[in-house]
Amino acid sequence: MKLNKVIRVSLILILMLFVLPFESKSQFLLTEASKPKKLINKDKSKSINRVVIPFIDDFSNYLDEPNNTLWVNSGAWVNTDYPIYPPTVGVVTFDALTDEGSLYPDANTTGFACDTLSSSYIRLDSVFVPSQTALNIQDSIYLSFFVQPSGGYGHLWAGIGSTPSKRDSLVLQFYSLNDDSWSTIWKIEGIKLDSIYARDSVYWIYVNIPITDIKYFNNSFRFRFLNFASLDDNSSYALVGNCDQWNVDYVYLNKDRTFDEQTIRDIAFVTPAYSLLKQYQTMPARQFRASDMGENLDIKIVNLSNIPLNSIYKYEVFNSLNESVETYDGGFENIYPYIQTKEFQSSPNHAKPPINFTYSFDQTSWTWFDIIHTVKEGVGQDSRTSNDTIRFKQRFENYFAYDDATAENGFWIKPVRNSNLAVSFHLNAADTITAVDIYFNSTYEDANQKPFFLCIWNSLGQRPNDTIYRSNTYLTPTTEGLNQFARYILEHPVVLDTGEFFVSLETKNADYLNIGFDRNTDASLKIFGNWTNVWQQNTILKGSLMLRPYFGYEAAIGLRQVEDNNLNLSIYPNPTSSVFNINLSESNNTINNSDYEIRILNILGREVYRGKFKTQINVSNLPNGVYILSVINKVTHKAKQEKLIIQK
Repeated sequence: MKLNKVIRVSLILILMLFVLPFESKSQFLLTEASKPKKLINKDKSKSINRVVIPFIDDFSNYLDEPNNTLWVNSGAWVNTDYPIYPPTVGVVTFDALTDEGSLYPDANTTGFACDTLSSSYIRLDSVFVPSQTALNIQDSIYLSFFVQPSGGYGHLWAGIGSTPSKRDSLVLQFYSLNDDSWSTIWKIEGIKLDSIYARDSVYWIYVNIPITDIKYFNNSFRFRFLNFASLDDNSSYALVGNCDQWNVDYVYLNKDRTFDEQTIRDIAFVTPAYSLLKQYQTMPARQFRASDMGENLDIKIVNLSNIPLNSIYKYEVFNSLNESVETYDGGFENIYPYIQTKEFQSSPNHAKPPINFTYSFDQTSWTWFDIIHTVKEGVGQDSRTSNDTIRFKQRFENYFAYDDATAENGFWIKPVRNSNLAVSFHLNAADTITAVDIYFNSTYEDANQKPFFLCIWNSLGQRPNDTIYRSNTYLTPTTEGLNQFARYILEHPVVLDTGEFFVSLETKNADYLNIGFDRNTDASLKIFGNWTNVWQQNTILKGSLMLRPYFGYEAAIGLRQVEDNNLNLSIYPNPTSSVFNINLSESNNTINNSDYEIRILNILGREVYRGKFKTQINVSNLPNGVYILSVINKVTHKAKQEKLIIQK
């Protein structure tokens, strides 16, 4: 992919030069980001099917690649992260990235074609229920959908994604079998969501198009959406990422409709489900305490009809064994039409349900809980049940995460040598940090691949105080894939006491570091910056840095073995230069050495030794460093581990 030195930066980034996240001389600014990795249909032709009307998809019950029964896709993707209060949860998003997550190769400043989402072949010649009947113009067939430009609404610091510029557009085309061609039927040019809301007090534009040309009434009608984007001038390649998003929702094609039809009898969720924890989306199992539970949830439910309806809401929590551990029943509540009130469900029983329980589990092992929310119409039949359920998997593993694993934007450190960007976390019990996962946004020509140091700090007055770890050598950002974290293993494990600690990235040179920034979870109070030897608290940008500290040896060496608490293991001398001894014993039992094997892994998780149990091992052939020695029972698969240091 080649471009002139003319690179796209979102409007958000440009404006942030005037609304700085820390102070007027802030070193940390908002950038664009990539989208979740999309499932690529290797043979698109296999997705082509003939479907009958009604054709409907509100993208509510699946993610990533659009439903290949209904769609043939090139680049568009289904998500719950980019829209602002969609008609129903889930949208399909169009942007400037290919399926593989890179800018389109013909990107330029005047405009280029990007994603295309085409319907399957649709039978507009006949319907088949209750009996086969030919279709014609008099059957009043309409195609409707909702569209929203990305970039967010209201305050700049709360925006999501990148607003399309005036020269960008989203286009709808119809396919004619007669002349094997596509015709443009509808088009919208770049516009701010604020402008839409100021005009109509809603977050979306509703489009309803009649199909009146006889050439479309055959067994091979199709329609498609495609977007066009453009690049703006910018000198920094490190800021280049995803941009110019459009969100489309609730695509509906059917007969016997009217031009002024804007409602449908449907009660639905608007936003996805999130964590029941007060701060984290995920946290280490052994760190969890009842005080980490939140107090209430924030649930958005909408009535898309034109009359008040009665709804039933509840949520249920299941453990990893699929056993119900908690049920909340919000009962019946009236919900008024959004088209009239411009409001979602306001009853606190449904909109702010309480969290009146605490998770209970064995904190010595990893686990998860499924939280399932449902809403149903109390009387009558909801026309679309797929948007009546949202789910969240609450994980308790070995890491902290404020983010939801999707970067809608980027957060970058301005190029000042040895500047620091830090995130704070809190330990309820002493623990050993061994690795940090970071998501760095993909940037044009890998301009983000600049050296940095990874640091761990203790806390004083809720600020980073003393550095208790700093990598001896500099690290380099790597991108494992769209929204795929790269793991940076500490050169040696660091024991942290109970309380607050900080993880920071320190620039080596005057370079940019573009870090993933999740805009749907807000941990802005946990972000700190230091570029003049003074720590500044809090960015005004709403969001969470995609940086996750990991604890325990399994994070460093890739093991997830059950620890044998009855096994006693000691190694000496330690450190050693060549030979060391192993002493193994078990409480109240005689050890059978033949039941055990020994593995030694380096800090990168690579196995450097494996063999039968021996009381003495020579490691003179291994280089200096920190290793993990595991003694594993070959029958029970339980293990005991010790840190081994080789020093010559």
